[in-house]
Order: sequence, then C-alpha cells, then structure tokens
Amino acid sequence: MSNKAWFELHCGSGQSNIFDSMIKNLVLDIGNVICEWNPERLSSMVTDNPEHQKEVLEATVRQQDWLDLDRGVLSVDKAITNALERTSLDKEIVAGMYHKLGESMWIIDATVTAMHKASDAGIPIYILSNMQEHTWEYLRTTHDCFNLCTGVIVSCEAKMIKPDPEIYTHLCTRFSLVPSECIFIDDMAENIDAARRCGWHAEQLEKIEHADRVLNKVLDTMK
Repeated sequence: MSNKAWFELHCGSGQSNIFDSMIKNLVLDIGNVICEWNPERLSSMVTDNPEHQKEVLEATVRQQDWLDLDRGVLSVDKAITNALERTSLDKEIVAGMYHKLGESMWIIDATVTAMHKASDAGIPIYILSNMQEHTWEYLRTTHDCFNLCTGVIVSCEAKMIKPDPEIYTHLCTRFSLVPSECIFIDDMAENIDAARRCGWHAEQLEKIEHADRVLNKVLDTMK
C-alpha cells in the first residue's frame, strides 16, 4: 500500500494533500504523542485502593483546576488546596497526583526514534503542548529527546491552551513559521481541527501503537 493510500485509509482522504504540499516543520504534541498520558496509571501510583483511585481522579484531573494549571494561571499548591476541599483523601494521595504526573508519563519509544530520524534529516522539530509547569520541567530535564527540538511552546508559559487558535498563531509568530509549511501531530481531534483551521497540515495519532507508522509516513513526505 502506498503512503498516500495508507493516509487516506487511516486519516481520511482530505489529508492526502500533504503529499502535494511543501511541509518543512514537524510540530508535536507531548501527551500521547511523545509521552504517554494515562490518568489511571497516575492514580495507581498514589494509592492501591481502586475506590480511592476513582475519587482522586475526580477531585483533580476532572476539574477546571487541571486546565488552569495547563494555562499557567494556577499554582500547584493552590490546586492541591482546592482538591483537598473536594475529597477526604489524605493530602499525600492528592498531592501525588500533581507531583508524580511527569514520572507517570512514559516515553513513547517509536516517537523518539522518529524524532532522531527527523533531526538527522535536518527537519526542524517543534513542540506545541498543553502542559503544567512542574511537569514540563520534569520531562524537559529527564528526557534527552527534547534537546532535539528547534522550538517549544507549552501552554503554561504561553498562558493559552489548545485548541484556542491563538496558541497556534503564537508558535508561528514566535519562530517565524509559515502555517502551510507545518504539520502537527496530536492525539485529540479538537486540537487537530483547530490546527487545520489555522492553515496547518495535521494528523491525529489516535492510538499510541500507530506512532511508528504515522510519524514515519509523515517524515517520508518531508524528504
């Protein structure tokens, strides 16, 4: 099966035009593209009790505070205080949901391999991700793959989050990129749709096990 036919089958025929366009810049999300984002794994790291795992997820991840941390407008200490008001669980369990987030986000090896391939080929790599400040600091200093990136925009620093169109424009403005020369890989459909509305090419990585195939087919179009 040709690269173009594979994309039409798995990503929709409307995106096969990437094979006819000049794409110069690879833009990657972090969660479920470079690193796994698994809330259930995170909750299991802070408590062995299944009922407590459900409760702490509800008190933390499923609250507006989680997005406010992504946006960089709320401190971790305040988020913990707020979460403790929603649950009777011990502070250690609640705080662990924030402090262990980076540790819970395991690297996706296939993506890192593709990043090295792109870097070796001289393809600029950029990051555009919704990310909490303390988590980004952990990931940035723990995993060498982020050193391959030409530029990074994380929501906590930009004070804006996907799928707001402003954050896509911000990346292009910050690094003097042409939208039509960018291709964005993200796991969320709404973020992909927003990128396309901003004039970017974009491909959704719906399953982590597809990372090798999707990323390498994208890279093949950029040679």
